[in-house]
Amino acid sequence: MSEDTKLDDCESNNQQYFEVKDPQIHIIGGALGSDLSPKNRQPTTRLYKKRWVIVLLFSSYSLCNSYQWIQYGIINNIFMKFYGVDSFTIDWMSMIYMLTYIPFIFPVTWLLDKKGLRVVALIATAMNCVGTWIKVASARPDLFAVTFLGQFCSSFAQVFILGMPSKIASVWFSSEEVSTACSIGVFGNQLSLSDLDF
Repeated sequence: MSEDTKLDDCESNNQQYFEVKDPQIHIIGGALGSDLSPKNRQPTTRLYKKRWVIVLLFSSYSLCNSYQWIQYGIINNIFMKFYGVDSFTIDWMSMIYMLTYIPFIFPVTWLLDKKGLRVVALIATAMNCVGTWIKVASARPDLFAVTFLGQFCSSFAQVFILGMPSKIASVWFSSEEVSTACSIGVFGNQLSLSDLDF
């Protein structure tokens, strides 16, 4: 438990309860007079029905980002003619995703730990949207560099997205549901890649 987590005590019907100021985690103590030391308190996760909507929403924007990863590589001959560039340059449109991941994964992980899911999800969604609109606006043969900038923005969003499934699963779901929630979170990313293969 972190230093900034504060416990509230309340007495009711000879029971003493401790509630952590995190909306997802509640630590419940035993009866008054029982051993309420930190080692005997068991954290439980409050389960909301909307947790399934949250993981499906995340899965859908992971799918949207993953679609953009290799969209240029699957029809590179068309883009080579349109932009007047070689195959290797078009391949960089997908390789930028891997290259972007390396320097940014540690700062993004730190941000996820310090600021939480909401901030990271909003940044990821915003960057993905910005990258998409840049690519739409640069659909002209003389604007390949701008298209590459849009692809970089989308690849930057992917760094935020890839770290989130396990965090969503651990924060929003019970211990029995963590693996299912994490699988659903990753499923959107994999589904878009399998669709592009057809």
